[in-house]
Amino acid sequence: MKTKQINLLFVILTFFMIGCGPSSLELTNQGKQKLAAGKFKEAVSLFDAAIKEDANNMDAYNARGYAHMSLEEYSKANDDFTLAIELYKQTEDDVPDAYKYFYNRGNVRRITRDPEGAINDYTQAIQLDSTIYDIYLNRAFVNVEVVGLSSALKDFKKAEVLSKGQDKRVFLHQARVLMLTERFEDAILNFDKAIALDDKYAEAYYYKALAISGTTGKADERVCKMLSMAEALGYAQATAALQEYCE
Repeated sequence: MKTKQINLLFVILTFFMIGCGPSSLELTNQGKQKLAAGKFKEAVSLFDAAIKEDANNMDAYNARGYAHMSLEEYSKANDDFTLAIELYKQTEDDVPDAYKYFYNRGNVRRITRDPEGAINDYTQAIQLDSTIYDIYLNRAFVNVEVVGLSSALKDFKKAEVLSKGQDKRVFLHQARVLMLTERFEDAILNFDKAIALDDKYAEAYYYKALAISGTTGKADERVCKMLSMAEALGYAQATAALQEYCE
């Protein structure tokens, strides 16, 4: 009788030990910690485990997709974001961050040269949350190639407003598009705003030099000064331009 009681106790303890493993949510959160630490392969393993626990875990698919994207495994990333999107479309629950699924897949499609698909995803992301300026910024990059410069500038302007003028990238890339329309003075104003946010922004000095040359038609003293600033900050293209135009 004593032996049977001990065996029964062992079975009960074993049941509780097996039943108390980490949940899908816990595994997803652990994976996100690995993501934040740049340990992408370890993160993928944790997201795999999270999905094994719950095949409907949209957050885990999205996070695993981000890890694959960070590892430049773009096909796997696209598949994961697509799975997250499909699960989202099937659910009737409110999913506050669902825009990320479309935004992230849009980024993969932009990288893998599917501009139309990227624009479609960015647009759907905006429909879910129109307050995220990065979506407008990235859609602007694609709009330059697909829809046109006017649409790109509208997206840049929206990104500028939503970022409250605090993201130097918005001003830099908006200025570069303005240069394509030969609005060099407007471009220079935007480069100045980017530099005001970061006075070591080498790329902004380089392109400001090009914009100034667009207004004068030559590499004058101001142009060479901007190129020298860019070179001093480590921008390789500035060195070649200095050698060609300022020596």
